[in-house]
Amino acid sequence: MKFLIAFILLFFCTNPAWANQEDEGLSFLMANMPPQDRTGLSPAFLVENTKLAYQVMDEVPWGKSIPKNIFLNDVLPYASLNELRDDWRADFHQRFIKIAQESKTIDQAVIRLNKYVFDTLHVSYSADKRPKPDQSPYESIKAHYASCTGLSILLVDALRSVGIPARIAAIPMWPDESGNHTWVEIWDGRWHYTGAAEPNILDHAWFTTKASQADASHPIYASSFKKTSLIFPMRWAPELKYVSAIDVTANYKK
Repeated sequence: MKFLIAFILLFFCTNPAWANQEDEGLSFLMANMPPQDRTGLSPAFLVENTKLAYQVMDEVPWGKSIPKNIFLNDVLPYASLNELRDDWRADFHQRFIKIAQESKTIDQAVIRLNKYVFDTLHVSYSADKRPKPDQSPYESIKAHYASCTGLSILLVDALRSVGIPARIAAIPMWPDESGNHTWVEIWDGRWHYTGAAEPNILDHAWFTTKASQADASHPIYASSFKKTSLIFPMRWAPELKYVSAIDVTANYKK
């Protein structure tokens, strides 16, 4: 950790103009990242991730309208859950920025990208053919199949790479006890939901009715990089407690 701080301070000293703009982002990541990331991620990885996250906000029509707290928690982070820490931001930016820039609004971009990402990367849903539930983006691209969680992680990263605030949402068990599910939420002034690899209009999905039946005994959570008092439930790794969450059940009652 001391090496990480020293590297970042050195970077700031040699890039003072950059530091004035983006040191807050690095401070946010360092304050909220899981302990294993402090030793497992290189300083260069964090610096580059932060630089690109700020850079894209000047490239998309909605960039200046994103509040700082939303940017820090839902655009800047390099990961959502416990997936491997792939270096996806520059690659995904190059692949998907044109779609974002051609879209007038965030919701238009999300609907287009929710199809384009999976078509061009040749990734689709399979409960049997995917290697594991919590795949990183490049694990899903290599396998060509992913669970609902893997699809959601991939879409969140693609959206963040073009300056769209996005996060993971999940319910550990549906009220009818038919299983769990994971999907994506995006912010365009308020939070909306969409199924990954299901390019419908926002707030319409096969699980809409089921989600509206969620309650205190069957809550819906959204992931949060910023530390909170709640733990995001990961059915595939219940022993892991380092992913924070927000209870968003009430949003699905509307």
